[in-house]
Amino acid sequence: MARSEEPEALQGPIHFGPYTLARRIGAGGMGEVYLAREESPRRACVVKKVLPKLMENKQFIGRFRDEARVVVHLQHPNIARVYAMGEVEGQLFLSMEYVQGKTLSRLAYRMRQKGQVMPVGVILHIGERLCQGLAYAHDAKDGNGQPLQLVHRDLSPANICLSYDGELKVIDFGASQSTLKEQKTAPRVVIGNLTYMSPEQARKKLVDRRADVYAAGVVLWELLAWHPLPQKGDPLERWRRAAYPKWEPASRFRAGLPQGVDALLMRALSVEPGERFQDAAELGAELARLKAKLAPEIGDADVARLMREVFAEEKTAEDKVLAELLGKDPSRALTEQAIPAMLAPPTALAFEHSGLDAPEDYVPWEEPSSAGTAPKPKPKPPPRRETREARVSFGMDMATDSDVGLVEARRSPLVRAIEEGEEESPAPAPVEEATPGNARWVWLAVGLFLGASAVGFGVVWLLAL
Repeated sequence: MARSEEPEALQGPIHFGPYTLARRIGAGGMGEVYLAREESPRRACVVKKVLPKLMENKQFIGRFRDEARVVVHLQHPNIARVYAMGEVEGQLFLSMEYVQGKTLSRLAYRMRQKGQVMPVGVILHIGERLCQGLAYAHDAKDGNGQPLQLVHRDLSPANICLSYDGELKVIDFGASQSTLKEQKTAPRVVIGNLTYMSPEQARKKLVDRRADVYAAGVVLWELLAWHPLPQKGDPLERWRRAAYPKWEPASRFRAGLPQGVDALLMRALSVEPGERFQDAAELGAELARLKAKLAPEIGDADVARLMREVFAEEKTAEDKVLAELLGKDPSRALTEQAIPAMLAPPTALAFEHSGLDAPEDYVPWEEPSSAGTAPKPKPKPPPRRETREARVSFGMDMATDSDVGLVEARRSPLVRAIEEGEEESPAPAPVEEATPGNARWVWLAVGLFLGASAVGFGVVWLLAL
């Protein structure tokens, strides 16, 4: 049975090692998430307490320690910090930077709900900052100067955060591939969001930094085309599309997009890794060149202005909570009702990823094309194999591998609110999309109107006589 995802107000601040836990934000696959204050240095942070049951799982502990050896080396303005990963009173925890802002997916979702379009210059600037963070991670080294060979593997708008100050932060390298990791992902689990996954990753081949370049290209295509990509549907079919993608120029969806933008995107989205930009630095340099040509004045301040306009109410509420948290008495942060999930910091979902549980020996099948040739009998496709989407923590499908039964395959309200804002009120439905029940009322109103009109015309006709 899954635990409730609703935040619960604490009876008072909880002292947990060097942290004061002020409020439980929610729960995830690996444990509970708290809004917290670190006492020295005094700063807001997010603390995740690992479920005690997982302390008995040696595979999980191995993955947790693997991750700790990697993330401590990542210190860059465009990567959200993981401050510490350790143990307090026999309980594993990790503490992360509190990024006051929203994910890129939330920003795009909200703007579409308001009928707004993200400016091209802002998108190019976001892409440039994203590439700066990726380039740093790809070149990161351990304490002995040895390359980590990091690959994020789950880059998507839900793992890219924009602060209210206009800073971009890649939120999570928790699904990353690295030479420092001793534990390997279970062969059945394909980590990553299928919508943004590189073809080689979807085909279960070895990946390198060019897989992240491809994912960045998908993120930029979706923004520049201003055409939302499907996030739902048959996972097997979406997996096949990820393995054998077909892209159209973004300008077909967004009129007036410069030709140079189309060229950049199509190169980043090349199916063959050797035909793409060979690293994030090269893609970032091309984005900077385009921005200098098309929108040279755009910078972090413009991103900050956009974020503060789109999320004005949320920022005001978060400012109040943070002021109370960092004040003399953090219990003041407990005086309000539970923080809505939509106000939870994006790092609350760190180390929990999209994943696909599929047979170890199965890869998607490509239907052969008969274009330009005489029709040939199509070979019989392999039988469909059972696959399901899952939430993955530390490379493990928490619904099955951990044997704790705390996670359902569906996304929790906390996940939906942080990643895509799905808990927000939907835009009013047009009349054409009325439900059958509503349609009956519409036809009744139309009938009454026509009847009243007929009576009115009749009265006028009689008076005329």
